[in-house]
Formats: sequence, structure tokens, C-alpha cells
Amino acid sequence: MYPAAMDRSAGWRYVLPSIHLLACVIGYVGLLIPRLQFFGILFSFVMLVDFPVSLLAFGLGWKHPVLALMWVFVAGTLWWYLLSRAIQTVLVWFAHRNDAPAKLMG
Repeated sequence: MYPAAMDRSAGWRYVLPSIHLLACVIGYVGLLIPRLQFFGILFSFVMLVDFPVSLLAFGLGWKHPVLALMWVFVAGTLWWYLLSRAIQTVLVWFAHRNDAPAKLMG
């Protein structure tokens, strides 16, 4: 649609997935290391914020906890990346909604 405008501000689309991945790592480290156990609650918040993606992890967690954990890390980060791309597309559309259509030269 507007590829030049989308590439210009492409850096911020990685902020939400990076925050998600960092929260997952910190929360999981809090679950593994006893002295950092207070960080473990962060993983519960990640599961709540990732609600559409974490439904599968809730189901898998009882019999396949490693697969559920990998799902939250990978699919949750991908989910936040796709949300960032969708937000960026809507913002670019909103910014250019009143622009005149391009004229074809022929």
C-alpha cells in the first residue's frame, strides 16, 4: 500500500515482540532459579496478556509442559509481531486517508 512510509518507521514494530520475549525469559528464569522466584509471577501475566495464543498452552501444559512453554515463547512473540504490523498498517492508512490517489502516467 505505502511501502516507503512503512519502511521509514519499521524499527518500532519490534518493540512489542521484544518486550514479550524479555518478559517470557525473565519470568521463566524466575521459575527456575529459587533466589529469583519473585520474577516467576511475571510469566503468569504473560500468559494472561497472550490470551488468544495462550489458550493452546493452557491445554498443552498438563501433559506437555515443554511444548506449551515453547508455544508461549515462539507463538506469543510472533503474535505480538503481527499485532505490531497490524497497528502500523492502520496508522499508515489513517495518516494517508485523505491523500489524493496516484495518477497513472502513460
